[in-house]
Amino acid sequence: MKQNMRLFHHSSSLWEKFLDLNPQLFREIKGKLRTRNVILAAAISSVTQFVAVVYLLGDLPDPDPQGILGVQHGRYGMGNIYEDFSSYHYRHLSYTKDLMGNWVINWQLLWLDLFVILSIISIFALLVVGTYMLIADTMKEESRGTLNFIRLTPQSASNIFLGKILGVPILLYIVILLFLPLHSIAGLGARIPWTLMLGFDAVIIASCAFFYSLALLWSLMDFGLSSFKSWLASGVVGTLLLVLTKTLFHGNYLTLDHPAGWLFLFNPSLVLSYLIEATYLPDNKIDFLPVENLGQLLFYGQALWSKASLGISLIIFNFSLWTYWCWSLLKRRFHNPEHTLFSKVQSYWLTGWLVAITLGFTLQSTANNSLTEYFLFSQFFLCVWGLGLIAGLSPHRQALHDWARYRHQINKSNNTLWKDLIFGENSPSTVAVAINVAMAIAYITPSIFLLLDLDRQFVFWGFILSAGNIMLWAIAAQFILTAKTRKRAAWSVITVASMIIVPPVSFGLAEIYPKTIPQVWLFSFIPTVATEYATTSAILLTMLGQWLAIAVVSLQMTRKLKHAGASETKMLLSESR
Repeated sequence: MKQNMRLFHHSSSLWEKFLDLNPQLFREIKGKLRTRNVILAAAISSVTQFVAVVYLLGDLPDPDPQGILGVQHGRYGMGNIYEDFSSYHYRHLSYTKDLMGNWVINWQLLWLDLFVILSIISIFALLVVGTYMLIADTMKEESRGTLNFIRLTPQSASNIFLGKILGVPILLYIVILLFLPLHSIAGLGARIPWTLMLGFDAVIIASCAFFYSLALLWSLMDFGLSSFKSWLASGVVGTLLLVLTKTLFHGNYLTLDHPAGWLFLFNPSLVLSYLIEATYLPDNKIDFLPVENLGQLLFYGQALWSKASLGISLIIFNFSLWTYWCWSLLKRRFHNPEHTLFSKVQSYWLTGWLVAITLGFTLQSTANNSLTEYFLFSQFFLCVWGLGLIAGLSPHRQALHDWARYRHQINKSNNTLWKDLIFGENSPSTVAVAINVAMAIAYITPSIFLLLDLDRQFVFWGFILSAGNIMLWAIAAQFILTAKTRKRAAWSVITVASMIIVPPVSFGLAEIYPKTIPQVWLFSFIPTVATEYATTSAILLTMLGQWLAIAVVSLQMTRKLKHAGASETKMLLSESR
């Protein structure tokens, strides 16, 4: 008895020491690990497993020792194929009996179905519900004012975020942990190697780390949607997982040799393909994405996902890299909520990394026609990332005025202005956006001229015009952010959105198509749709118009900033006298 008490006190002291290392985790656990909550979590887990088992057992044959019911059909039969076109899964097998009169049942397939069901339930619960819980908790902290108090504590940002990720969804973790015994038994019953099951668990953990980090980053963004942030984010994640997971079923018809195929790497359910293949069940038993189809997904022409060990490792690596970037942005945003989302130096690294990945998944086919369409995807991604750079790098009015005052006070020295524009925190974002876009086009251009034949010119001009459009959006958004009007951020979003949406909608209503009048479509979101039909002179005139507009708006913004900096400096000097 005394020995048991010593062990208990020793374990409790270790637990207390562990919680002392992360006060935020202790705070979350203390608020959520109550007896009633734990019992409710255990009940939810037990009921879910019970329903899954009963659902599968319902497809087993009815007991009929005398054979009165005649031939029975079902998914787990071992006899002849029975086709019932009134059912969604119309291919069933007839149940047969052995010499002892017992039903012959494909228990391996039943265990595999149970394993897959529990796996998909776990993925949706962890990623959708966990995302909602984290964002809702952060929003509650912000509304109560305790989030600013946490910022002032001596805890590091990493400790705070880790405490929230481990502590906020802890009841959800209990639900999933109670799945593990039945989940493991089902996997072993399906004859899945335990190494692959551990790999699948590692993928789920890595995906949770990414989605939870992204959820925390989203919760720290100030868009004025506090009451809807959690619902919006969990809805987007749930819809994405639902579409990608549903597509994996009946995966024999799914091809991944296109740039959008890399989106499947963000769905942990993809790893089930490797586990199902390891059971060696016939293809007609499981209608899930075959591993052979994963070999179609290429990265710079290499089929890296055709083998289980390498594919699982790369998926974990993919989630880990995205998690790293989320955490770097989280640390910056948490301690300096008034600053831009990322610094200019971070944007250069992010652009290089994202463009390298995007081009790798773009080069899926050597066919010239397919590559042209795939480069359109890269152009679309470049425009979307350009909008992200504008939103993440553009400082607001007060920060710009502070920078203008700082620039006015210091002595002008060589390259100081350019250093501020390229690396400075509160300087206008246009130069940094231009550098990022130039880096992306410089990396993509050699592939255009090396791999394309007839289409290389109009694809290249499409990228150049996209760069001009991005710069035009950037300078317009930054100019509006310097204005004195209220809700400058909202007006900048409306302006840029209008510049993107209004032209193609107007052209469509007026029945002006790229093939008939390509000149006007050169200002659209994807100008490559019109460069094929436009003359070189029309493209050059469009570029001239873009950069004239950029120059005019830039001059106006420069004058406003100089005037604001000079005015504020005069006010400071007069106050000091």
